[in-house]
Amino acid sequence: MTMSDANSQELLGKKILQNCRNELYLDFPYLDGAFASLEYESDNSLSSIGTDGEKIYFNPVFLLKKYIEDPFAVKRGYLHILLHCLYLHIFMKSDRDLSEWDRECDFFVENLIDKAIRESGSHSLKKRSLICTDTTDNSFDDHTVWKRSTGQASGGRRTKEKWERILAYTSQNKTGTQSRAGTLTTSRQEELDEIYRSRYDYRKFLKQFCRLREEVELDTESFDYIFYRFGMEHYGNIPLIEPLEYKEVNRLEELVIAIDTSGSCSKETVQRFLGETYSILSEKENFFSRMKVYIVQCDCFIQKVDVIHSEEEWKEYSRNVTIQGRGGTDFRPVFELIRQEKERKELKNLKALIYFTDGDGIYPRQKPDYETAFVFLERTDKMKLVPAWAKCLITKVK
Repeated sequence: MTMSDANSQELLGKKILQNCRNELYLDFPYLDGAFASLEYESDNSLSSIGTDGEKIYFNPVFLLKKYIEDPFAVKRGYLHILLHCLYLHIFMKSDRDLSEWDRECDFFVENLIDKAIRESGSHSLKKRSLICTDTTDNSFDDHTVWKRSTGQASGGRRTKEKWERILAYTSQNKTGTQSRAGTLTTSRQEELDEIYRSRYDYRKFLKQFCRLREEVELDTESFDYIFYRFGMEHYGNIPLIEPLEYKEVNRLEELVIAIDTSGSCSKETVQRFLGETYSILSEKENFFSRMKVYIVQCDCFIQKVDVIHSEEEWKEYSRNVTIQGRGGTDFRPVFELIRQEKERKELKNLKALIYFTDGDGIYPRQKPDYETAFVFLERTDKMKLVPAWAKCLITKVK
């Protein structure tokens, strides 16, 4: 094959994918953000097609052949790949057998497509010959390309955050899209809402920062006293098994909780928020005996800083909290306070900043070296203001 032939095949392959995208958009207009987020690149190292969340990589010969055989199935394959991105399958790691995980992901998105066909009466996606005909084999979508994203730490995180934003946008966009041929109905919206909730769950986010560490205490649960006593009695006070000195337990080391006191949060709301946070932290083995949690009140300036070292101090603060501020909102002073505390070595192992707010304020431009989450009472358009490097969470307090 000449270079000219290869270039022609690549250009034709890109036109095929563009044509599939355009036709799918007519059926699924609320997926516009997802359609716009994947570019195309030929890759002769692949035997078929795959994506890393940034591009769709395709073998030109394979794509041309399959499109000639069945253009409808190629279009279905495009949607199949897109749904893997939208539901974040390409970023997930499973502790199960890889082939089983691949089948489950394929089965999930194929069922979504079949449901869309049944509910819309669309004839443009009925063919299922290329994509998991029996849900056990996938000859079209190469999942090994997913590793290109998960293998790049920083790039993978950025790509994942991009698709999380697209998922949120798609859910909101679908709500405002009038029903038309090919669009998915209420059940599809419910599925998107469920994924949205799971990705923006405050409890889930907070619990991930409880990490394993060794505490100097006797691990009595894994110690067998029968062998210990037998050795002491029969071998001259020599224990057969020494007691374990260390026990691995879940502990949260350092945390900063900032409260937006610009007027959006009443005393009662803050107390309920702290109550939910306490219920998460006070679960089995989540508190250090000497914990360190900063609670910062801030509007456009730092108004009050309290450092909590124990469960008793937390309860006392929650009972007697007084909201100070009520000015405009600027989130940056809290980040500056953290920087200063880290310089002073007061914060040595900060894992997360949690900012309880309505979202309307001035955000920092640069991502800090710790996780940051802005916590809302409910879904709101102001969540769109949150920078891409931070999380948007929803608390369940009422």
